Amino acid sequence: MDITILLAQVWGPMMIAVGLGFFFSRSFYMQVYRDLEKAPFAVIFFGMVAIAGGIFHIHAHNVWATFPQVLISLFGWSLLLKGIACTTFPNVADRWGDWALNSRLVPFVGWASLILGAYLAWIGYFM
Repeated sequence: MDITILLAQVWGPMMIAVGLGFFFSRSFYMQVYRDLEKAPFAVIFFGMVAIAGGIFHIHAHNVWATFPQVLISLFGWSLLLKGIACTTFPNVADRWGDWALNSRLVPFVGWASLILGAYLAWIGYFM
């Protein structure tokens, strides 16, 4: 199985679930974020896990040829950069999160997650 297809099969349903969560459980998602602000260890731990996951993802898939491959590669790099931000600059990462919540980006992120997730699931399971 091609690694792009495998990662699309993982990322697609996960993004769909997160996108649906933004719409059906918005207050829960916002509460999880607010609770993370109160638990600095969780932010550092998430950052370390994201760095490790991003590095593994990039080593497994860093291909920039087709649109699905670029999208999957961007997810790996984004995971790595988010982990670095949470680990190295947790206050900046927290401010970014506050800005995202206060700027009303949550519905946009929900729609983007649903659309990207559906696209990746389609690539992963039906192409």
